[in-house]
Amino acid sequence: MSDPTALWNAAIGLVLSLGVATGAAGQPAPPDTVEDTVRLAPDGAVDLSDTHEGTITVTTWERDRLAYRIAPVSAKDSMVASNAIVRRTDQGFLIDQDGASWSLRIPGLLRISPSAGGNLAAHYHVTMPETATLEIEDYTSTIDVSGVEGDVEIDTHAGTVAVDSVDGMLDLGAHSGRITATGIRGGIALDVFSGDASVAFETLSAPSTAETHSGTLRFFLPAEAGFTLQTDLDSTGLVVDEAFGPPSTNDEGRAFNGGGPTLALDAPPGAVTVRPLEAHEAAGPH
Repeated sequence: MSDPTALWNAAIGLVLSLGVATGAAGQPAPPDTVEDTVRLAPDGAVDLSDTHEGTITVTTWERDRLAYRIAPVSAKDSMVASNAIVRRTDQGFLIDQDGASWSLRIPGLLRISPSAGGNLAAHYHVTMPETATLEIEDYTSTIDVSGVEGDVEIDTHAGTVAVDSVDGMLDLGAHSGRITATGIRGGIALDVFSGDASVAFETLSAPSTAETHSGTLRFFLPAEAGFTLQTDLDSTGLVVDEAFGPPSTNDEGRAFNGGGPTLALDAPPGAVTVRPLEAHEAAGPH
């Protein structure tokens, strides 16, 4: 005859294991997390504004939908989801931030903005149409963006930014953060005060600018790419790999491989290097 105590313990264990399994899958998001999927036009715009710290991950898909999830980093940040303002109508959006209400009449725009949340930390995850545009205004988050065919604008004070596979114009600004961009197929506007930036172009297809006060700027382009450097730096203050061949001089600047889109540089001596893309690929992930 079986021991009643053993049978009772086994039954309790089975109930607990079922409860754990049920909680791990198929349950709604915890109360301090907000997530949803909404309609967004393929050429719409996504705006994440006034994020403070945590992570921001943006990916894309071939759908006229946007899926987002906002979750606190820790228990002390539990109010971040309830404070986040996400408003959307067919014609525009109403945003209420820090008690100031105002309307944006821009069809197809989704804006996510923490309101009166102090310095709360959150994990933001957004999946958006690949042809939409993206704007992020942040303080010190870790930002990861990939697969955007539209324009991308990211401004962070001291965050870490990783961007991969962007076809549109890429506008990146940081005070003291670190920026890494790969698979860039358009143009770039880069402004780094004292941080470090590395940009690898698959194709430089639009006029670009880059500026730093005391940081470092590293650019990688295909060795056969035609481009024109505009800078006051001479050969002693700027490193351009010999793989691009000797430049010619025209009215726009120093033309490599016959010239092409301009890359205008404003940086102190020794801050900028331009190397072939093969060197970046050989070095592996940065």
